Amino acid sequence: MNHSAWKTRRAKELADEETGLTPQAQQIYDETGLAIEIGRTVHRCRTELGWSQTELARRAGMTQPAIARLETSLTLPSTRTLLRVATALGQPLHITIGHAA
Repeated sequence: MNHSAWKTRRAKELADEETGLTPQAQQIYDETGLAIEIGRTVHRCRTELGWSQTELARRAGMTQPAIARLETSLTLPSTRTLLRVATALGQPLHITIGHAA
């Protein structure tokens, strides 16, 4: 193993020790946080409009249980689903990769 590969492996091991999470567990943790953020945002926008889950589902071409799963963070929606919901809510969809300024 060359020095560069060793440094990369050691940095990964130290990061795992700091978080206490395996890479797979970290991915699940990150996805869960994202699902929670999406669910809260959809719920907030929907309730600000005074709509029920059924009304949002009708406008988005979805079912009420699908909206409920989205709002309660039981699913990580596809970009297609996010676009349908955002359009129904009259909101733009912004996706950012990396840290927001």
